[in-house]
Amino acid sequence: MFTEMIKAKEYYIKDLLSDKFLFEIPDYQRAYSWTKENLQQLIDDIISSIEVNKEEYGDNFESYEPYFIGSIVLCSKEYKDDGWGLYDVIDGQQRLTSIIMLIATIRDLINNNQYKNVLSSLIYQQPNELMGVKESIRVKVRGKELDFFKKYVLELGGTEEACTLDEGELSEAKTNMFTAINVFRNSFLDENGEVLHERVNEFIKYILQKVVLVVITTDSFTSAFRLFNVINARGLPLTNADLLKSENLRVIDEEIRNKYTDMWETDEQDVGKERLEKIISFIRAMKLKKKASTTIFEEFNKKIFVQEPEYRGVNFVEHLNKVKTIFEKYIEEGVLSTGDKEKDIYYKKLVLVMKDFLPFDEWMAAVISFVEKFNNDNLTFEFLKVLEKRITIDWINGNSFADRLSRVYSILEAIDASSIGEDVLKSDVFVGDLERTRVYFENSLNDIEFYSKGRMMIPKYILVRLDIELRSKDDMQYSDKIMLEHILPRNAKDAYWVTNFSTEQRRNWANRLGNLVIINGTKNTKANNKAFAQKVEQYISKKGDFAITKEILNFKDWDIEILKSRHSELVKRSVELWTNI
Repeated sequence: MFTEMIKAKEYYIKDLLSDKFLFEIPDYQRAYSWTKENLQQLIDDIISSIEVNKEEYGDNFESYEPYFIGSIVLCSKEYKDDGWGLYDVIDGQQRLTSIIMLIATIRDLINNNQYKNVLSSLIYQQPNELMGVKESIRVKVRGKELDFFKKYVLELGGTEEACTLDEGELSEAKTNMFTAINVFRNSFLDENGEVLHERVNEFIKYILQKVVLVVITTDSFTSAFRLFNVINARGLPLTNADLLKSENLRVIDEEIRNKYTDMWETDEQDVGKERLEKIISFIRAMKLKKKASTTIFEEFNKKIFVQEPEYRGVNFVEHLNKVKTIFEKYIEEGVLSTGDKEKDIYYKKLVLVMKDFLPFDEWMAAVISFVEKFNNDNLTFEFLKVLEKRITIDWINGNSFADRLSRVYSILEAIDASSIGEDVLKSDVFVGDLERTRVYFENSLNDIEFYSKGRMMIPKYILVRLDIELRSKDDMQYSDKIMLEHILPRNAKDAYWVTNFSTEQRRNWANRLGNLVIINGTKNTKANNKAFAQKVEQYISKKGDFAITKEILNFKDWDIEILKSRHSELVKRSVELWTNI
């Protein structure tokens, strides 16, 4: 039975770091990642517990109440009859590693040599060839951090030497260890940098004898990871990517596990944890093609890996790497090689604008899926154009997020069902209801309050896209500093505007598409209210190199007829651009 393989017991730190236990952090675990806040909280909580006990029991240390700091999950690798065991740390490695670094830091601060020797023996046994004693690291961290850990944590005086390191030259995990050592040291120094020996002695005695961990052990990887997933599903800050990393790397043969651990962690370093999580969500969408009903991790574990058992492990890690590579090239960098420079430039501008200005990312899964299946850059160019048109129409027409998601899933189904890329472009999912939605699209563009549509993201996107069409041959890049500006001010005060527009005209036309331009940088409220010629010369013309905005320079005046004419022209261009699929 699952429950019969599990043992749980409370251990004081001094007993956990005895000769009976050796711990290893498997390479497939995430790197050390506790932040300054996590570390300071650990110190503050233990010091607070000491103070509470002192108030209650004074100097009667034996009566002090224990302090519980959580649990760890271990999987037995070796076990002897005398109770000695070697264990993989499946859950709790952040806490356990932090405790080792805390003890090492105190070892280097304390001025009692006997205490130093005791603390050293708790975390590291030096090898002794004469006595037949092997090196024994109480907690052996992952291979990538092991040399650093040995030199700056395990060796006597190492934490003091660590404080001289250049943080900027360290990897993220080593930087976090560097931070831990500094947080711990500073907790026991006064304002002059002198060691608070009384606090140090009091603290280390309490942490060794009164701080408690619940240790859950099992000899089965399966049960250990079930426990890991159950515990972390109840609120510990692990991402779906963290859980999937452990789930997939643990089933890979040990002989090749390091290779795939390196592959995963290189991908994570390349794109960052947040974007890796996003890429995994794209894979989920590509596999299931429907709205998620639970967490991404559970969707993989209970659906995808059940439907495709062989996908778990090596195949998943390799596929993640492939999808990450496509994501970086075709979406993050916008690189296309069609043999036509104008196409490549246009694609880059379009995909980067979609990435930066659309308030949803789900469409990226469709691009990745199309590239992966058909591997044809000329077709990818055409696919992105029809995809952008379809999802933009749905967005501007006010379709719900659920409806827009359904569109993406339908596009993924069309890709999956087609053996020829051209068939996807002609799919009903792109053109089926286009005539009906064309009318809604035009009505949306004519909205009297168009400026505020989609929290002002819609008018900004429309104008940026129209600008791309005016300069399709150059490689203009659009930053996230782009702002919307009104030509006719919303709160017109200058005599020019009051004379040229009636109150009703200002109310009905100030926020329409035809009255809007895009500019770079911050707005200037004072300049905004100047008469048209001054406003254009002194303000709008100096706020960005946008072809769509420079069209305003052709006008010497701005009245209701000119505004209506420009509005009609922009609506016409938009309808032609987005509804001709």
